[in-house]
Amino acid sequence: MKLKKVTGSLIAAAAAVALMAGGTVPVSAAKKDAGKEKTVHFLTAWNEDKDTTAVVKQLTEEYNATNPETPINLEIEVVAQSDMNQKLSVLAASNDLPDLFVTGTQEYIEKYVDQGILKNIDDVIAEQGVTSISDEDRQAILNLTKLDAMYVMPTNKNIEGIWYNKQIFKDNGLDVPKTMDEFMDVCAKLSDAGIQPMAVAGKEQWPLTRLIGAYATQAGGNDLLVKANAGEVSWKDDAFLEAYKWIAEMGEKGYMGEGMTTVDSDTQNSLFTSGMAAMCYNGSWFTESLSSDQNTLGENVGFFAFPTVKDGKGTANTYTTSYGIYMCVKNDSYDDAMGAWLGYIMKNFGNKGMELHNWITPYATTEDFDMGYFTKLLSDATESEGAASVWPEYAMPTSVQDVEYQGAQMVALGQMSPEDYGTSIDDAWAMVQ
Repeated sequence: MKLKKVTGSLIAAAAAVALMAGGTVPVSAAKKDAGKEKTVHFLTAWNEDKDTTAVVKQLTEEYNATNPETPINLEIEVVAQSDMNQKLSVLAASNDLPDLFVTGTQEYIEKYVDQGILKNIDDVIAEQGVTSISDEDRQAILNLTKLDAMYVMPTNKNIEGIWYNKQIFKDNGLDVPKTMDEFMDVCAKLSDAGIQPMAVAGKEQWPLTRLIGAYATQAGGNDLLVKANAGEVSWKDDAFLEAYKWIAEMGEKGYMGEGMTTVDSDTQNSLFTSGMAAMCYNGSWFTESLSSDQNTLGENVGFFAFPTVKDGKGTANTYTTSYGIYMCVKNDSYDDAMGAWLGYIMKNFGNKGMELHNWITPYATTEDFDMGYFTKLLSDATESEGAASVWPEYAMPTSVQDVEYQGAQMVALGQMSPEDYGTSIDDAWAMVQ
């Protein structure tokens, strides 16, 4: 399953839904001209030296150096990702959304498009002659956002799976598990040896629902989450109940570690990169941490797909695939100067993402790069035939997502039954339909 093909099954599955349905940091211009400089207020979830913000910041500096007559003054405002939805709601209510902002919330994207707030990025692509986004990736984004045009700018092309410590596996005579029975056997042997099998950021909730979604996909098929989000399948379907029971078993047996619901992503990553846990479910964005000084394991790291489930309808070598948190452009802020800058960003995003983070993105690269060890792991893992899947919340309204997130913690802690959890999600959906 080559990286350019990884979205194939996701496109086919999501097509059915598509048919149905604080302070700011300025980036100074190379040559300021008060009459021609355009200020762009960028609301983001990452500091200026991190993630997408670093890519946009550096590309802006390069753009200004080569376009001194029409520079962009980029004002960066950082809001914690967990607070972003609330921030956007407040700003939208006062008609004060920034020029450029990030969101991964489908509900907001649909609402802002309906209200005419977002700029049609397809128009920008046509105006600026952008050819860096493939037709396949564009179609996958349309299917995920359930829109007839691309109103968002993707950032990453994320592949999710399980990272593991090769040395721990070798020292304990363990093979990479391909089935759930094998996976649970690996967890049992690690636990018996006094080794934490998995590091899970249960405090942030979404890592738990990702695990549930991956299991449910293997049990019920690659289109199960699409059907559930479309209201065609109950969240109490047997495949979901099996997944909820599994996450409860993982919690009960301590395979996700002590105090799992108090662990955040930084702690989860540290537990893995310091050799304190043998496995970690994570995405391709994790390569940045693995390439940092925090990683004491060096290249002693492997990557594999979520295991298949006995009698399940899923496909082996399936990876949850997404396009990162999207960047959105406010329609009222758009003009020729912003269009030229955005065109430059999209034409060069692939190169800069690979240069800074060794990222796989939906933007083509035009330069030769030495693909880092960890990024190559992802590329190699997805070479063989397999499939792509969505994640549980990809089309959930925030009110449903809140119920799903909170319930996942309770199920993992043994404080809610699988049946009650499924009912709570169905009931939350019923409130918004």
